[in-house]
Amino acid sequence: MQQTEFQAKEEKLNIRKTISKYLYKWPWFIASILIFLSGAYIYLRYSVPKYQSKTTLKFDKKQNDLSSALADLDNLGIGLGNSDELKSEAAVVNSRPILMQVVKNLNLNVEYYSAGEIKDSQLFSKIPITAKILTYTKEKFVSAAYSITEIKGDQFTLENDKKKEFTGKFNVPVQLDFGTVILQRNSPIAAKSEYKIIFWNPIEKVKKLEKTIQVNLPDEKAMLMDISLIGTLPEKSEAILNEVTKQYNLDGQRDKNLQAQNTQEFIDKRLEVITKDLSGVENQKEDFQNRNRIVDLQAQAELALQNTSENTKALLQQQAQLDLLNSLSAEASKSNNQLMPSNLGLNPSLEQTISQYNLLIISRNKTLKQATNENPAVIEMNREIASLKDVIRDNIREQKQTVQTGISQLQNQITTNNNVIEKVPGQSKVYRGIERQQNLKEQLFLFLLQKREENAINLSVDVPKAKIVNPAFTEDAVVSPKKDIIFPGAFFLGILIPFAIFYLLFLLDDKIYSRDDIKERSRLGVLVDIPSLKDSENHLVQKNDFSELAEAFRVLVSNLKFVLPAKESAKVIMVTSSVKGEGKTLVSVNLALTIANKNGRALLIGSDIRNPQIQRYDSEPVKRKGLTEFLYDDSVNVEDLVHTSTTNPSCDVIYAGAIPPNPQELLSNGRYQKLIEQMSSRYAYIIIDSAPLMLVSDTLSIADTADATLYVVRSGISKNILIDFANDLVRDSKLSNVSFVINDVSRRAGGYGYNYSYGYGYSQTKDKNSWWKKIFKS
Repeated sequence: MQQTEFQAKEEKLNIRKTISKYLYKWPWFIASILIFLSGAYIYLRYSVPKYQSKTTLKFDKKQNDLSSALADLDNLGIGLGNSDELKSEAAVVNSRPILMQVVKNLNLNVEYYSAGEIKDSQLFSKIPITAKILTYTKEKFVSAAYSITEIKGDQFTLENDKKKEFTGKFNVPVQLDFGTVILQRNSPIAAKSEYKIIFWNPIEKVKKLEKTIQVNLPDEKAMLMDISLIGTLPEKSEAILNEVTKQYNLDGQRDKNLQAQNTQEFIDKRLEVITKDLSGVENQKEDFQNRNRIVDLQAQAELALQNTSENTKALLQQQAQLDLLNSLSAEASKSNNQLMPSNLGLNPSLEQTISQYNLLIISRNKTLKQATNENPAVIEMNREIASLKDVIRDNIREQKQTVQTGISQLQNQITTNNNVIEKVPGQSKVYRGIERQQNLKEQLFLFLLQKREENAINLSVDVPKAKIVNPAFTEDAVVSPKKDIIFPGAFFLGILIPFAIFYLLFLLDDKIYSRDDIKERSRLGVLVDIPSLKDSENHLVQKNDFSELAEAFRVLVSNLKFVLPAKESAKVIMVTSSVKGEGKTLVSVNLALTIANKNGRALLIGSDIRNPQIQRYDSEPVKRKGLTEFLYDDSVNVEDLVHTSTTNPSCDVIYAGAIPPNPQELLSNGRYQKLIEQMSSRYAYIIIDSAPLMLVSDTLSIADTADATLYVVRSGISKNILIDFANDLVRDSKLSNVSFVINDVSRRAGGYGYNYSYGYGYSQTKDKNSWWKKIFKS
């Protein structure tokens, strides 16, 4: 249970430490947020708002077929009866031929701007000067921008991006570097106004419209279509959408008229043939009556025709259909793929196939306007056209066989009945035959006249392909830029980016900052945190010193009492570190100055004879012998080595002396241990300033003389791997009674901060730095 509580407490501490590391960097987060919010404000201030304009179309099945008043579109298969055909209409709306016509009608390939100090404002409706491109001289022309630099009367001067000037007159064509244009002045131009004109290749504007115009089908069953456009000028967007719907309906009207005109031509040709045939039959009848002096054959043939009237009527209908089928067969036998007449009262299956064939011909012709015969879509359409035409021929052939079979049956029946009326004069037979031919031609003639009138009525009625439910309108809400997204996004990025940077820095940071970093990697204790010092501050503990440095070493001395063993002789304290520059000499010197007093003198021995550093803090007044001379010369007297510190009279110092060529051998010859034994009776404390452990093995030669070892690490400099090195030395029993001392700890080390309270406010000087320096001060 206690272990679980300890783990929870440790986990809470780790979370708090992690959060504190980022909170310590709060000035950078504030600066980042301010920068991003300022950038967002500038972006919103100078960006051009975009609005969405929209129009809605509704399709009616019965308005899309030529014979809507005469037949059901679903039976013919021509109307927009499913979502796939509605999607194909959506592709037609955004097709290049329609968009190209929109660009030409609205002159969209010429854009006008009013120059501003920071950004230019686009103009559309109230334009003082309009331009139009007449001809192009460059084949691969994309766009060209010109500024109107001067206007004098009817003359103007244009300047391109290369500072080349072109002079011309209004309403007179002028030659530019890409082609010929003409400019017109619509209204007076304000003084000091600058205008800019950009000329575009129309195909480039068409490509842009293809990308910006969106066609959506909100409800396919309701046959609705939404066309939207996002732009900076609502009036321009609305004009484009209105023109798109207008051109779409005109395109549909053209398709409808084209089919009706082809049907009209077919009916006219057939009427010419039937008129000639009917005239011939009537002449034949007249000639027969004159030659046979026949006035009324009705009474003579009444009895004979009574039994054959129904069969004759049926025969007439069958022969009429056969005649139409023969004519249609002649049309279907032609090699060219042209529109075929439809809605002639034939078999519904054949009529439906012909209508599908006509629609496919129209779709292929549209595709050929913007593609070649080698286009895969065109090839596929040609294949389907050929297939449908074969189906049409087969249907015609099958229906002709059916009709011919019926005619044969009717003729057999008529022949049977004629045997009954053998007594009817032969003239009556001939006369009735002539009348039969006449009635046949008359019925066919009237039928074609009726179809022609129906087709003419349909051609004259200008019904739009789609009804405009909502004319183009612009929504009030701004599409972009959106303040409710950009400002929170900028705020989020202002937090995220420094967080990501610091996260990477913390992730890659393998340095020690506080005692918590040591506790995570070692079981050895930490006796004290030595505060960070400025170069201008005193690095030595003085008499009656109440600075943070002095209080830190007083804490160190107090904690050492719990580490050092109880003994009558001097307590030996060895100060070491892993590498050079971690502050071991600073700790050694100040520890000796702090622990030395009248009741217990202290001796500081500079044992780093390879790179002595003690003299930096307490310089020798006169060059004298040191530890090196004692180690290699038996005749050297100890009294000649000892020097009393000028900072604290109770502290003596033995300097390292001359730098020898063989420091390891000197420290291992046993003389060092004799020096410690000799001095143990004269001092209460002996502090050893040793060499770094990772660089040389000198310190391990004298480690057995120490009662306690202070292992110095430097905050923000020493790496975590050094803690592992110290743990290995303790585990291998090369060092004993080891404790850590953290040097150069900043006030916010590791994110927790080092809140020094050693001074208790005594002799503390106030920080005279400005408030902003205090904020960004580490």
